[in-house]
Amino acid sequence: MAKKRFNSTVYTCGKFGKRLRETLDTDNECLYAHGRYPTKIKAEDLPSDYIKFHSRSIWYMHGFLKTSGIVDIGYRACLENHLFKDDYIYISYKEKLRKEKGSWGIEDYVNYDVCICGNSIIPIVLAAEKNSGVDISEVKKLIEEKRLWLLENYPEEVPAEAKDCDLFTYWETFKDNW
Repeated sequence: MAKKRFNSTVYTCGKFGKRLRETLDTDNECLYAHGRYPTKIKAEDLPSDYIKFHSRSIWYMHGFLKTSGIVDIGYRACLENHLFKDDYIYISYKEKLRKEKGSWGIEDYVNYDVCICGNSIIPIVLAAEKNSGVDISEVKKLIEEKRLWLLENYPEEVPAEAKDCDLFTYWETFKDNW
């Protein structure tokens, strides 16, 4: 059997359709590179530096993200009444992330390779630290600021066990129920 090559930073369990949020072939056990290109790779073939995630960024399919080779990682919180639903992590495999003001005057990351939102943020950030050695201290600080903001504004949205500890500690304790 030929050795498999893993050239994509993201593999999805289905294919993006032509219409908005359309997903195709989600029962196929072979993955799609970047949600578009069929492969002969199955989830169990992936090396351990790929982490499973679920996100609106890939139209609510499951996917696998490469967490080694990351050069920089950034985080943007959305101050709403939920924890990570509209928050984003930005990942660059090539260069340090850069922020620029867009046409609406809002500063955001512009040179990222992958952008992911939702509840997979903490496990991805921790896997990136482990497999890439990337500094996550700024991301941790920003996530802690979000937790404190939620405690002040929407305390019912913060799990009881996370009211007195940061979310990374909480995740390590309760990751099986995350």
